[in-house]
Amino acid sequence: MKEKLLKDIIEEYINSATPVGSSYLVKKKKLDCCPATVRNAMMDLEKDGFLFQPHISAGRIPTFEAYKFYVDSLDLKQQLSTSIIKKLDSLLKKSKIKNLEQKSKFLGKMIAEITNGAVLLAFSKNNYYITGFSNILSQPEFIEMNRLHNLSLALDNLENVIENIFDKVKDTEVFIGPDNIFSEYLSVITSPFSRGIISILGPTRMNYKRNLGLINYFKKAI
Repeated sequence: MKEKLLKDIIEEYINSATPVGSSYLVKKKKLDCCPATVRNAMMDLEKDGFLFQPHISAGRIPTFEAYKFYVDSLDLKQQLSTSIIKKLDSLLKKSKIKNLEQKSKFLGKMIAEITNGAVLLAFSKNNYYITGFSNILSQPEFIEMNRLHNLSLALDNLENVIENIFDKVKDTEVFIGPDNIFSEYLSVITSPFSRGIISILGPTRMNYKRNLGLINYFKKAI
């Protein structure tokens, strides 16, 4: 039960960005148990380091360890929903772009809009393109000034980061929190493609399933 409950909490928090309570979870997920049972399970998950409670009266929020557990349970070859595929196929067809680098940038911009995050394309260590960074700054997690400052440093240090990772990315990888070379407050999905590497950057509560699907779609399209 606890494993399923943790996944439910993570997915709810990804969508809402607000602490998840036991009563809400029972009602939303139509769980066959009472809020007290869920609350006890959430307390166990908190003791195990997967949840924390920002305020005494609040629900719980996933920790970095919870997100890592969640991502480890996912198939990295996630597929997009039919509606998103149709939308991207249509936009690509209408663009009539033939140049692969320009096509990559166009699709990267579309992905940034869908994810409300940033997309980084590195064609070489010295040739890169980033779009959507302002989307990250608009997320509720970055109201705090120290987090905002940390993100600005990450942007300033982007060239060094690309130089460090460009030759090391061999397969799709997900970096969360302290493991993330860009910023401890971000999660990043990065993967090689025919022209270089693509990375989707966002808060730790990014939609990992959809974003993995977008990475896979991009690689096929390019």
